[in-house]
Amino acid sequence: LRANMQPQTSMTFMQLSLIISGISTLAFLPSAHAKRGGRLRTAAASDAGSSGSNAGEAVSIPLQRMLARDGHDGSKHSDTSFYVGNITVGEPPQHMQVFFDTGSGHVLLPHMACKNRSCTEHHRYSPWASSSALDVNTNGNPVQEGHRLAKGRVNRTFATMEFTQADLGDGVAKAVLVRDHVCLSAGPDNHKSHQACADMALLAATQEDAMPFEAMPADGIIGLGLSGLSVSAFSNFYSRLMDSSHGMLPEFGMFLGETSGTILFGGRASVDNFAAPLEWFPVLHPDEGFWQFEIVQVRVNGMVVEQCQHGCRAIVDTGSSHLGVQSDRRESILNNLQSALFSEGKCNGPDLQIDLPRGLTLTLAAGDYSDASCAVQLGALHLHEPQPRGVLFSLGTNVIRRYYTAFDWEAARIGFA
Repeated sequence: LRANMQPQTSMTFMQLSLIISGISTLAFLPSAHAKRGGRLRTAAASDAGSSGSNAGEAVSIPLQRMLARDGHDGSKHSDTSFYVGNITVGEPPQHMQVFFDTGSGHVLLPHMACKNRSCTEHHRYSPWASSSALDVNTNGNPVQEGHRLAKGRVNRTFATMEFTQADLGDGVAKAVLVRDHVCLSAGPDNHKSHQACADMALLAATQEDAMPFEAMPADGIIGLGLSGLSVSAFSNFYSRLMDSSHGMLPEFGMFLGETSGTILFGGRASVDNFAAPLEWFPVLHPDEGFWQFEIVQVRVNGMVVEQCQHGCRAIVDTGSSHLGVQSDRRESILNNLQSALFSEGKCNGPDLQIDLPRGLTLTLAAGDYSDASCAVQLGALHLHEPQPRGVLFSLGTNVIRRYYTAFDWEAARIGFA
């Protein structure tokens, strides 16, 4: 799910963030590095209504908020940002920066063979420099028998991906499949968290369009969508992380600030950080792969602007900076938010209130849904087909800056506090 935030433009809602052509089901391969992943510190599962375990029992990855890069064509993206963390890939570890995206389902990294500027201006992953890399085809078998990495002229599978990014636009990447282990990291100088690894099939891009990839401040993307967004469980990072880390709490969570944040794997933030208890909501249609949940109604300063008579749902998309709403409902909501004004360094305007079941309301102030000049940022989501499930919204990182957000993989539910 992606939406363009420019008021004069729009985009198309796609059923997958990464549309992959020419890829069939990958065979499941057992982890060759299960012991490394098994050393992941774990947290005991807790009751749904309790505060859970603290961050010290989980793998905690620091995130840094980074602005999108300006385009070589002079385009500016000053209102677009990403929360970027660190991973390592292969042996010896290759350090890379990524953003963690709940709206997609694959690990996408630029391949060392990629010569596009969108690749060369980032750190690239080199299978040739990794003793654990294995070129694979869609069936999980090596591309060339007797060789870890393909040599000479060989037939191998390519994935063509149409990637639509909420704030930067659309682009295409072509990638090959490489089996290697992807490890969480606190940064190049901290090797302790390299123990949390997923042995998996990642997508190594050999070609990338200028947009949106050139403007991304991170080298690659870790998709954290449910399995329905991945070509197979073997190419889904979190699924593979759990398979190689037995006993870990099947949950991850994010809390974000203005300049930095944290993503927790295998645990939950301490109750001391919450102003109210964590409340859980079931994922709607988890087979589709999106972290989506029910909305009861939407209000602006207490006045209902979307009654959700035929139902509403929202998708949490951590790869986006802003809010999005179904295009045919955008204008009516936007008109009620246009009172945002700049005063004493702050945006003044009405609160946007998103009511969820059981009485929880997600409240955004004017500064949360506006840009630096206090212009309202509300993207239009265009649907390929009529949706029988009511109105669709997308919630970006501007929501997570107000609410700790937990993602329960096993129970398919989303929590807010």
